[in-house]
Amino acid sequence: MHPALLRLWTSRRGNAATEFALVLPVIVFMFAAIVEFGRIFQVYNATNLLASQYAIALAQCSSAQVTTCQTDLAEAATNIAPQLTGTLTLNMFTVTNTSGTLTYTNPYPSGATPTSAQTTAAKNVVIIYGQTGVLVTATYTHTLIFITLLTPYLSKYLTPSYTVVQANS
Repeated sequence: MHPALLRLWTSRRGNAATEFALVLPVIVFMFAAIVEFGRIFQVYNATNLLASQYAIALAQCSSAQVTTCQTDLAEAATNIAPQLTGTLTLNMFTVTNTSGTLTYTNPYPSGATPTSAQTTAAKNVVIIYGQTGVLVTATYTHTLIFITLLTPYLSKYLTPSYTVVQANS
């Protein structure tokens, strides 16, 4: 074998650069995944907190009308969960227990009807006869920033939804 070719074959001068080139994409992917999963957990917590705060604001409102509490609700959204900048969907109802039967009034948005999951959640909370409460469901659609390729695989985790039932005080 030619001496120059032999020296090139046995040289170790590019080993560190080659190893770095192989390891760098893995490290960058792991860092991006950690950031994305942290954002997903943050969105889960913010959605849950926002649904709870909306329910508390509505339950403490002097009127059962959702439209009269818009100031409290707007403050709750901007002060509690400003990071929820994507698609936030709210469903709210006034729940009244009349002789053991739950009735839903004052829907927001108007014309909305409670889903089976919302009805089940309302039945699981003890609202005594003659008492009213509120039912709030907050659903947020989260989008990934760094690893958009994983969106089809994580789609069921990117739309957290929480239902909160709060009795009026």
